[in-house]
Amino acid sequence: MTAIFRGHKDCAKPRTVLIEGDPGMGKTTYCQKLAYDWAMKREEWDKSFPEIDVLLLLRCRDIKTDIWEAIDDQILPLDIDEEDKEWFFKFIRENQSKVLLVLDGLDEVDSSKVDMYNDLLESKMLPNCHIVITSRHETGKSVRRYCDTLWEIVGFTLQDAKSYILKYFKGMEHLAKELLKQLALDMRKEGDLQELTRNPLNTALLCILCEDFKGVLPPERTQLYTEMVRCVLLRYEKRNRSSTGSDADLLEIYKDELVQLGCMALQSLRKGELFFDENEFKGISSNLIKFGFLSIQSGGSKRKPSLRFGFLHKTFQEFFAGFYLVYQILDGDTDCKSVVSDVRNMHELKQVFMFMSGILSATSEEMTVSLVKSIAELASSSNMGMENDKEEILELAFDCILECKCHGENLQSKLLQAFGQNFLIKDLDLNYRFNHVNLFCEILKVNTCLTTLNLTDNTIVNADAEFLSEALKVNTCLTTLNLTDNNIDNADAEFLSEALKVNTCLTTLNLGRNEIGTAGAEFLSEALKVNTCLTTLNLGRNEIGTAGAEFLSEALKVNTCLTTLHLVRNEIDAAGAECLSEALKVNTCLTTLNLGHNEIGTAGAEFLSEALKVNTCLTTLHLKWNGIDAAGAECLSEALKVNTCLTTLNLGHNEIGTAGAEFLSEALKVNTCLTTLDLEWNKIDAAGAESLSEALKVNTCLTTLHLEWNEIDAAGAEFLS
Repeated sequence: MTAIFRGHKDCAKPRTVLIEGDPGMGKTTYCQKLAYDWAMKREEWDKSFPEIDVLLLLRCRDIKTDIWEAIDDQILPLDIDEEDKEWFFKFIRENQSKVLLVLDGLDEVDSSKVDMYNDLLESKMLPNCHIVITSRHETGKSVRRYCDTLWEIVGFTLQDAKSYILKYFKGMEHLAKELLKQLALDMRKEGDLQELTRNPLNTALLCILCEDFKGVLPPERTQLYTEMVRCVLLRYEKRNRSSTGSDADLLEIYKDELVQLGCMALQSLRKGELFFDENEFKGISSNLIKFGFLSIQSGGSKRKPSLRFGFLHKTFQEFFAGFYLVYQILDGDTDCKSVVSDVRNMHELKQVFMFMSGILSATSEEMTVSLVKSIAELASSSNMGMENDKEEILELAFDCILECKCHGENLQSKLLQAFGQNFLIKDLDLNYRFNHVNLFCEILKVNTCLTTLNLTDNTIVNADAEFLSEALKVNTCLTTLNLTDNNIDNADAEFLSEALKVNTCLTTLNLGRNEIGTAGAEFLSEALKVNTCLTTLNLGRNEIGTAGAEFLSEALKVNTCLTTLHLVRNEIDAAGAECLSEALKVNTCLTTLNLGHNEIGTAGAEFLSEALKVNTCLTTLHLKWNGIDAAGAECLSEALKVNTCLTTLNLGHNEIGTAGAEFLSEALKVNTCLTTLDLEWNKIDAAGAESLSEALKVNTCLTTLHLEWNEIDAAGAEFLS
């Protein structure tokens, strides 16, 4: 085991040393070795520690009141008289610089005792004593600022594990290569294998499994741990020369003992502890200790010494806790709804829930289906609280279903169908990195309640887009789908367009900020020619260009249902505007067209003006940031004089100037339908304001006029007022 120096404050003689490490990394063993080396006057005594006369090693978890009580309880002889004890305490107080307090396990301290440790570290108590304190990282972070030096116990390192694997498979290098390859893949997925290899025994178990499975470890986590448990039980059988036979299911044979072990594992986890005391073994099989799943540590006081037991790794504790819950369900001591409704199972005990799901699926398909139904019902509950809880429960459901995958695709399909049929939510927000889009698409195929789905920023590409397309082909209730910012390209757009050709319920589709391009716009245009339900389509920021606008224009000529089309920031120029203009001359349903932030210019404005003269349905037109100058405004003004349906026109950021304002003013004097006109950022001065003022005196329909960020001074304001 190794302690690695991580840093220190700028001080000549560090007084306090914090040693951090993950559970099972050997912090306690390091403290014991430190005390042993000092007591034996060995040369191995760490030179970073001071020369001392007294070393006091104390277990934090067994400190009942204060340091003095702990020294008496854990270190001094049971028969020491009061005079000698007081002399020893006096020596400590008067010779603090020669005393080293080693406090092991700050993370196991009762919250009511925290102030005492802070007083020690802040030099409010025994200010000159040297202190070494150990803790897990999460607790250590809260006291680092009080400590002079930080060390980390790294224990059995990844490099140690690789060396062990190579030695184990000497003569079978192909198996070593396979195991190291799977270890590298697991590291990229942030799985359990790397964590398991921090323990030499777990590394040995992985090597045995790799050998038994001829180089391929079980793919699902529950199956992997199940096989490791079987491996440990088989070793126990061989040690005890039992005769159950190699074909026997050892988990079934030792079920009662493993359930007892799981009960204690769950109780400890619920208390946030990794250990339990020997008094908890009362009336429990002695085999639990002999199996080899537990490590042993001393604890208690000198008057009541005791042993504490911990698992090989926290994940084994979680596995056995899940094993216990499975048999609680199967034996009728609890039900799936009760387990699912326990909020701890979505947070601190989520891994227990995952193991439970995997073990249950190997035992009872009926109960596994019931479990998934219970999760769906919880997700559908109106008493769940915060909106993001739905996403959390969905993640839990799909993780659970995936954990059952090793028992066949047929079971996975049944579970997804059960979830989809019992998921009774109408509006769902799964924006930003939802991990199971492909599985969610499967429940969309059978769900009959969800109407609005937000999948913004989920990188829905390739296979996910195809899954979504297949779902939309058969879904009969979803009306609004938001796929903004998903890196959807032309190939993905092709999948979606195939769905739109047959879908009969989707009315709103948002594909903004993707990578659909011209080819993708062509695919979607073909769908729009036959689709009979989509009313709103957002293709903003997709670089469809003028060619893409041309494809969409052909669709608009025959489409009879689309009412809103957003084409913001698509690099559409005057030629694209001309194509759209031709479509608007014959289209009878589009009411809103957004062409903001494109490049149509004066010529494009002229083309659109011609369409507005004959179009009888468009009510809203956005042309912000398009390089339309005074001449373009003049063309639009002529259209407004005869148009009878447009109610909203946005010409912001187009530099139409005072001349453009004057042209529009002439139109406003005769127009009878425009209610909103946006002319912000257009370099309109007082003269332009005067023209608009004259128009407003006779106009009878305009209700909103935007003139922000122009050059209208006090004189212009006076005209308007």
